[in-house]
Amino acid sequence: MSEAEQTGLTVIKDVLSAIPDPIQNTFIKSLSRLLGGAMAIPAAKFRQIAQGIEDTTTARSNVTAALTKGVVETQSQDPLLMLAAAEILIPDGIRRVSNRIAVAQKAAEHVRNGSTAEANRESVENALPPEDDWMNHFVRFAEDASSDRLQNLFGRILAGQVLRPGTFSLATVRAVSELDQSIANDFVEAWSMDAGGGVDYTTYWRRGEGYSRRRRLFEAGLMADVETARFLPEGVPLLEKLGMWIPVFAGSYEVVLFHEEGYSGHWSFLAFTRVGKEIGALLDKPDHRENLRKAALGLQKDKAKTIWLRNRGEPDELLWSKTPLQQPAP
Repeated sequence: MSEAEQTGLTVIKDVLSAIPDPIQNTFIKSLSRLLGGAMAIPAAKFRQIAQGIEDTTTARSNVTAALTKGVVETQSQDPLLMLAAAEILIPDGIRRVSNRIAVAQKAAEHVRNGSTAEANRESVENALPPEDDWMNHFVRFAEDASSDRLQNLFGRILAGQVLRPGTFSLATVRAVSELDQSIANDFVEAWSMDAGGGVDYTTYWRRGEGYSRRRRLFEAGLMADVETARFLPEGVPLLEKLGMWIPVFAGSYEVVLFHEEGYSGHWSFLAFTRVGKEIGALLDKPDHRENLRKAALGLQKDKAKTIWLRNRGEPDELLWSKTPLQQPAP
């Protein structure tokens, strides 16, 4: 089959075949809402028509006239094509449906990757199509996603919502649609420093470029502008005159601090908002090992005994000790 003969659905059929059946059925229902009648229109034809529209005003008129003629000629043979073409007769409609197809293709790839690499069995069995209200809003934003960057982000959002219902709020869908490149760059930089829902509140965020970035992200609704602190809980029992506290944790990593009685340290951080965290889930995972290591070394050391970095399945890493540990004899 040539590219020109492939439809919005057949373009992704190979991807769909690799998706577990429960998720595949759910995702196809979501695609039918996203694409509508466009599932019967050749994807290559959309690109061809869209190119003509961008050339000249005259071309726009010719394309519309030609498409209208085609609808009339094929109505009796292909009612579904008639329905889909009627949906996109105007130039803006062509562009929007083309964008929806691109988002659907990206979503299919992310659903396949997520269902085979990340989603557990429970998420596969409980996969549900997004709620109608959520999907209606999503389609309106997705059809305006003209850049590859936005199409990929919306594809990730739809995939995440299918695999893990409720992962992305409508506020996040709206925020992604309004995210300009400068704010996106600010957020990518901040998210790379994530230490478990927030960034270590170092001098960087208190002045200069870091302070300006923090203010921009606050105004965009992606980061809190006030310091948050995590304190040692009261009444922590001591074992052999030492208490244990986990002030920082992210993913499978955690910082473990052993302290003497009277320790009064805390961890200060700037938290990401819910929208910020949901957008962060669309990006590459931060280097939590390095971020937690830096946060740990900034903790108060008075009356601390040792600070460790733990990760499930790996040996503990000693980050700091009040007194040098005794080395084994050679």
